[in-house]
Amino acid sequence: MTGICGGFTTFSMFSLETFLLVQSGNWPAAGLSIGASIVTWLGAVWLGHMSASRLNRLGGH
Repeated sequence: MTGICGGFTTFSMFSLETFLLVQSGNWPAAGLSIGASIVTWLGAVWLGHMSASRLNRLGGH
């Protein structure tokens, strides 16, 4: 349950911060925040996939 609730609150905070940056007219910071978040999220997914793949190979022998 923590994972689901944590995901909702994290996304809500990201959305609020982005909205406030746009509302204040700080478009460059909003764009940088969005871009950095996407790159970070994809990097985390890739690292998780690589770690799980390595663990599965080690456990299979």
